[in-house]
Amino acid sequence: MIYISYRRDAYLIGSCSDMMRIQPGLMHATEIHAGKRRVRHRRAIVVAASLAISAASVVLPPAASAAMPARTPSAKLAVSAAAMAAYRRALAEYDAIHGAYVAAASAYWSSIAGKRKERFAKRARNETLAVDDYVLTQPPVYTGPPKPVDPSSPKAETRHAPPVPVVGDFLSAAMQEYKFAPRRPQNELEFKRAYTATAAAAGLTRDQAVRVYAFEATGNGSYDVQAGLEYKKSGARAITTALGYNQLLATNSVELLAESGAKFVAVLEAKAKTLPEKERAALEKTIAVLRKMIAFTRSVPDVWGRHESLAKT
Repeated sequence: MIYISYRRDAYLIGSCSDMMRIQPGLMHATEIHAGKRRVRHRRAIVVAASLAISAASVVLPPAASAAMPARTPSAKLAVSAAAMAAYRRALAEYDAIHGAYVAAASAYWSSIAGKRKERFAKRARNETLAVDDYVLTQPPVYTGPPKPVDPSSPKAETRHAPPVPVVGDFLSAAMQEYKFAPRRPQNELEFKRAYTATAAAAGLTRDQAVRVYAFEATGNGSYDVQAGLEYKKSGARAITTALGYNQLLATNSVELLAESGAKFVAVLEAKAKTLPEKERAALEKTIAVLRKMIAFTRSVPDVWGRHESLAKT
């Protein structure tokens, strides 16, 4: 199974026997086109979500309901004019600096997507790729001031980030969302053999395949390794949903399906034609699920920021 990982709540899961191809790349551009399923993970912890829904659905008897006071919007706190003036100045400064960062980040990720499309086109024309076909710089990092707090607004309750979902959550969500359970490899060696066969079929040399394999996880992780869980140690926890040898994130996966989903389908359909009837029928069901996943990724414009938002749903 190959995971093309998602940042938070979405991910790809595919059978190692259906790996399609690996696209060589450098820096951020390393891409593994493999697997065949994308699963939306609407809730990181299904049990917690179920409990929340149950609690919200409790119906009070009419008498008790009538006795409860109606909630009114929180009133603004009384603050001095000087404090509000200082807040507005700080907010204007933040908006200017953060706005410039957002524009730069959007342009950077759009250039990543643009370069990828250009590489696809060059490969289709059997043209040789060069260093200029990749974005070799790191993404911009916000270093400005934090957003100031409105002193006239009541203090909001501290919200803790939800736990990062792990592989078990992904598999549960796959069943919940698409009634789909991927066939996982029997062991690491089986996956590695499928990985190298796919790399060779894509035209990668031995050295290129090794570099792609070791790009993110440095060759130490397993096929389903997750960021933060590379080593078995007490207290370890997932820090992102980045999975697999190449640790691709949620937004990468959304973009791959949105932009190249038709290629995934075409390869799998070609393979289905070569299989015995029973296996062909199973793969055709998988292709139908894949089409639903592709349609979901294309429900927003092909822009990095929109894909990033979609990956968090």
